Parts: sequence; structure tokens; C-alpha cells
Amino acid sequence: MVNPNFLKAPELASYNVRGNQPALGVDKLCYLTDTISDNGIWEEINPLESKLPTFIFQLAIVLFVTRLCLLLLKPLRQPHFAAELLAGILVGSIAIASEFARKHIPTLDSIFAASRIMMMETVGNLGLIYHVFLIGLEMDLRALTSVGPKALGIGISGALFPFFFGASLYTLIAEYPENFRWGCLYWGVALSVTGLPVIAEIFAKLKLLHSEIGRIAMSSALVNDFSSWILLVFSLAITSSSSSTYLSLFSVLFFIIFSIFVIRPALLWMLRKSIREGEDYSEATICAILTMALACGLITDICGVSSVLGAFVFGLIIPSDLLGHRFVLMVQGFVSDLLLPLYYASLGMRTHLGGISREDMLMMVLISLLSFIPKIVCTLAMSYFYRMSLHEGFTLGILMNTKGLLAVMTMSLGRDHAVMNEDGFAIMLFTIFFMTIVTSPIVNFLYRRTKKFLPSQHRVLQNLKPDSELRILTCIHEVQTAAGITALLEISHASRRSPICVFALQLMQMKKHTAALLIVHGASGTSLESYSRADGQIDQLITTFNNLEHQNPMISVQLLTAISPYSTMHEDICSLAEEKQATLIILPFHKRQTIHNNMEEMNPAYKDVNNNTLENAPCAVGILVDRGFGTLLTSKIDDDKTRSCRIAMIFIGGRDDREALSYALRMARHPKVSLVVLRFILDETSAQNGDADFSLTMESEDEGEAEKKADDIFVNEFRQKVQNDDSVVYTEEMSSNGAETVKTIRSLGQDFDLYVVGRGLGFFSPLKGGLDEWSDCPELGSIGDLLLTSDFSSTASILVVQHHAELNPGSSTSTDSILSYI
Repeated sequence: MVNPNFLKAPELASYNVRGNQPALGVDKLCYLTDTISDNGIWEEINPLESKLPTFIFQLAIVLFVTRLCLLLLKPLRQPHFAAELLAGILVGSIAIASEFARKHIPTLDSIFAASRIMMMETVGNLGLIYHVFLIGLEMDLRALTSVGPKALGIGISGALFPFFFGASLYTLIAEYPENFRWGCLYWGVALSVTGLPVIAEIFAKLKLLHSEIGRIAMSSALVNDFSSWILLVFSLAITSSSSSTYLSLFSVLFFIIFSIFVIRPALLWMLRKSIREGEDYSEATICAILTMALACGLITDICGVSSVLGAFVFGLIIPSDLLGHRFVLMVQGFVSDLLLPLYYASLGMRTHLGGISREDMLMMVLISLLSFIPKIVCTLAMSYFYRMSLHEGFTLGILMNTKGLLAVMTMSLGRDHAVMNEDGFAIMLFTIFFMTIVTSPIVNFLYRRTKKFLPSQHRVLQNLKPDSELRILTCIHEVQTAAGITALLEISHASRRSPICVFALQLMQMKKHTAALLIVHGASGTSLESYSRADGQIDQLITTFNNLEHQNPMISVQLLTAISPYSTMHEDICSLAEEKQATLIILPFHKRQTIHNNMEEMNPAYKDVNNNTLENAPCAVGILVDRGFGTLLTSKIDDDKTRSCRIAMIFIGGRDDREALSYALRMARHPKVSLVVLRFILDETSAQNGDADFSLTMESEDEGEAEKKADDIFVNEFRQKVQNDDSVVYTEEMSSNGAETVKTIRSLGQDFDLYVVGRGLGFFSPLKGGLDEWSDCPELGSIGDLLLTSDFSSTASILVVQHHAELNPGSSTSTDSILSYI
């Protein structure tokens, strides 16, 4: 039966303007408004007697403590959730439960008085509703269809077994009154929850998201998240009213069906009518979406379930690629950074830690440790069933214990339904916080990287077998750099004997609220998240690389998006190159050419990314300075002339130059490419008689002889390979110093489309004397920087190649199979 008091006007006490109840017989009444004059401090009126100034004080204090906790926990690689929850507990404990605060800071006691926190709780819950709506909006239900049986088993078992364990633990630790017996359901749901966004953030900071353990954990957490929502709905329906449990469940089920088949089509029609491609969303559209989120929350609240469920379902039914990440960015900062901390603060005010004794604290720690057991046990069992290693099973068990907002929200709903007392609420809230903060250190310890890649793991072009697949990892910051990179891949001569596998990695800066940080895009362009569709860049990249695959059947492309801070972006690049066993990493230069043939800087952070990658890469690295190479090459390939693309390779000496020559030789096999190799030979007599001190150019005489010997062997093998090839021209020039080298390079002219040079890391020679000191871009090496200078007449593109990062850059490589291609 429907509640007869539904929508009936409540009987509220009335007061006059002075806050006194009216006398008998008075008909006209008014409410206490707590107004304050505009004169502020110039009148003898306390601002804290008004609701709005009090709320502003509350907001400022909560935000300050939250930002302070975020700053303190950032070096420990703790997720934002842990810092925000800690801030809420600190604010609540200090303001409400601390006798010191009440005695020595009376203003603080006045601001957070029990009668003054109603507005803060209301605004905080409003932020919670919108935050849950955004979580649902960022989730993609299509991801559930691609979850494997391993992740499905771990996710479901990791929700059910902890649920029963938590419910049993609640009934065993203490004897609660009859009206608190249903608190076991909320304990069970809180222990069954796995925080998907929190796990993604932890993996992003540890650079493990794209590893095998990261993929399994993310898929399992996704399944677990949906399972926990189902358990929460059942718990809310049971505790709302024992006589209307089935009515609540059926009404929620009807709302979900109604949302899918009625609200969703109407919403799609409205969005497609009002949103035009490439245009911003109108104010009316944004207002309508935000209002509908509140309306859906109101419906589920009326049905006897929490309003957050309606907002979450409304976010789920909206296709992620329709609104995309732009809409999330428009709302996220205001909701999650400004309003949501108020919700955590209201939770902290419900957590009275001031009266907790040492025995109670020991009980909290014991329960926190026991709470790890169910997920670890069930994850180890599923890992054994699917023949995973014990190490991976234990790590997954630890990760599945990571909590998030859903666990905290569950405990708050238990308090709101009056089925849990203060002790049970405080114990589980502490357990949630403890289980979250210990996850990151444990996983970091289990997967710590205490050493760099071993030299045996380094892959270089020189050692690539003739019939081996060439794996190239290309990095793209901006879509404009894709044309030059695809042109370089086009002339890299993919053949049936030696095909090319390209991993095109789009690099994006990580924002705070990113959920998925490594996205694999299919051929159709769909992805698990919509983040990478910002500004439509991913659609352009998909089209570009699809065209490359269609034009070259021997080139296969896998498009990925990595989202991380610029300071650690090189770790994503290097670890992905190691996982994919790439032989070459191609990076775009941090400057691009303008219409006036000048070079302008795109983003200073790109230079840092390139430098860090050069220092840590497990394979060869190439930096491409694109001066219209993509557009130029397209026109030349379409031309009927053979060998229309001209490449010059400048060989000074050293392992970087040998690696660059290997790649240049591979490109020379393309039918449209002609190669000119210019090797400089040191005139030792002139060098020793000149100003340069030849004895100081090498770290040791033996080392210099070893490098020279390796160069001679390598070049001799190269000349034997191309002696009958008319597309390759080899010349030698004598030089005694850097000035003569520069003069010879200038004489090459402007007939080349691409220069290929080695970076020259760790190789010292009088041939480059004085050039290193004047280098503006050390990542290009002295020769690459020379070709880039404005006084150099050529405007050809430049490819600078580095062998690989090594602890001893001056050591020579093995001369066995120096030139194995061809």
C-alpha cells in the first residue's frame, strides 16, 4: 500500500523574526531567516550567526585540509580517495570529537556545531549524487562482454565470499540490539567492494596498468563493481522496510527497464538533435542532463532505495562516446574537487574517534587484517583453478581488497537506515581506509623494479635477423605529427620476409579523474573508455593508420592510448616497448615547422619525455624532426618516377651511427628510395698537428681502437651488401676537425628529403670537435643539431637514431652479425 503521507506538507514549527514562537491568536507567521547586513564587520554582528558565512568557513576549512592531505600522501603514491577520506576523518574528529578544539578554538566549535552542519551535509550529498553519475557515465557496459572467464570468476567470487564473511564477522564481534542486526548486510557489501577507479590510479602510478596483472585486475574489478552494486540494492531494499522489500526491488527493476527502453531513446534523440559534431554542448543540454540525473535519483529514493542508484543508472544508459570526456571535464572539477570533500567531512563528523580506547583500536586493526583474508583466499583459489602463479594470485588478492567511494557510501547508507551504531560504523570506516593505504606499498614491493633492463634484453636493428619481424613503437603527442611518422613507416620496407608490426601509442597527459590509462583501440575505433576521444584526435589517428595498413599489407598496426603525467610518461613508453619486444622507438621532436620554415616549440614537456626515454629505453630510439616529410613523401610515392625519395646518411662513427646506417639500409630497399652514405674519415696527421688534442678525444686508446675497428667491419659488410645496388651510393671524405666536417655537409646541397644520423652518444672524435659545445638540442646530437640550425640551407627532415640506453655508453657492441638485414 502506498504511504498515505507521501507528498503531504510537513507540520513545521513556526517562529517570528526573533526566533520566538508566536503568541496565541496570531495568524501571520514567518521563519527565522538568519540574515546579516551587508555592512559585515562594520556592524556589531557575528558573521557565524548566519548560515551562508558559516558554510563558506566550513568549505574553506575542508578544502584546505583535503589539499594538505593530498600533498602529504602524494610522495607515498597513495590514491586520491585515501587522502580525501583521511581529510574528512580529520576534520570531523577535530571539529566534533576533540576536546582540545572545543576548549582552545571556540570558533572552530561554533563553525562545526551540530546545528550548523545540515547545509554542509546537503551540499556534500548533492556532490555525491553527481559524482556517482559521472562514474556511471565513464563506465562502458560493452566491456563486460569482453571479460574472460578468469576475470569473471575472480570478480564474482571476490564479491560473494567477502560479503558472507563480512556479515558473519559483524555478528560475531559484538552483540548488537535487535534493530542493528541488519548492519551485517552493509558490512558484507563494504568488504565485497573493489574500487575500480582507485585500482586504476594505483596501477598508473606504479606503471603496471598495461601489464598482464593489470589487465586481469581491471577486468576483475569491473565485474566486482557491478556485483557489489547488486548486493547493495538488495541490502537497501531489505533494510528500507521489512514489509515492502519486494515492492522496493520490483520498483527499482521497473525503473531500470524504463530507463533503458524509454529514457535512453528519448535522451539520445535530444542529444543528437542539439549536439552538432565539433560544437560545444549548449547550456540547455548540460542543464537538462544534470537535472535528469537528480530526477532519476529522486525516483529511486522514492522507491525505497538510495538516490545514488538512480544517478548511477542514468549515467550508465548514456553512451560513453556520445558525451565523451569533454562533458566529464566540464562537470568533474566542480563536483569532485569542490563538493565531494564535503561529503567525506560529513562522514568524518559521524565517526567519533575521540572516545576510542586502546582496546578498541587494537580491535580495529585486527578486523582490518582479518578483512584481507576472504578476497585473498578466493582469488588464490581461482588462480590455482586457472593455473596462474602463486605470486600473481596473491597480488590480485591484495588488489581486490582496494576500497573506494562505493564502500564508504555503503557504510553511510547503513547509518542513514539506522541499522548500524557508531562503533560498527567507525570500525568499518577505519578498515576501509587501512585496506586502501596498504595496497599500493604491497604491490610496489611485489613488483618493484630494482634494476634496469639487462644488456641481453636490449634489441637493436643491427642484430635483427633477415627473416624477423620488425617491431616499432611510435609515440604521438599531437595528431599533426602522425603524417611524418606514417611516412617514415611507409619507406621502412615492410616485406613478406620481414613484415613490420607497429604499435602506435598516443600519449596524453593524465588528469586527476582518469579511470583507464592504457586503452587498446580496435579496428572499428571503439575503446573501453572515451577519454581518448577528446577533440576527435583518436578518430583521425585511426583513419591515418588504417590507411597505412590498407596501402601496405605487410604492415600491421595496433593503436593504443597511454595516459600518464609527463614526469613518468617515459616509463610507460619503455615498459610498453619491453612488453611488446620492440626493436625501435620513434619519438616526434618537440618542435614543429611553421609556414615560414621556422621551428616553434609545441610543448616543453615533450622534450623532457624524449630525454627521459633516451636515457631509459631498452631498444633503439629514433627522434624524427618532421619538416613536411609526410606531405612530401606522399606526392613522391604517387609519382611514376623510381627512387624519387632521396635519403642521406652521415656516418661519423660509433654505435649510434652503425644503428642509423642499419635503418637507412633497410629504407634503401624500398623501390622509391635512393640512399647516399657519406662517411667521414679522420685525417690523423692533420688532427695531431692542429689545435685539437687527439689524445683527449677518446676515453682510452684501447676503447677508441675498438670503436674504429667495429666501424670498419660494419662499413665493409655494408659495402659488400650494396656493391651491386644502384640505389645506394657510398662516398668517403677526409676531415681533421669539426669545421671541415661542417663545410663538407653544407656542400651536400638541398636535394635530399631526409637525413639519417646517429646521435653519437658516448662517442668522441675530432670530426665533431667544437660542435657539441654549440649544440642547442643535445638529444639530436651534434650532427642532428647542425642540420636543424637556421643557417643550414637545407629544410629536409631529420631522423636521429640512438643505439640504446646503457650504463657504459662508450662500450662497443659485439661485431658478430653486425649487419644481419638483407
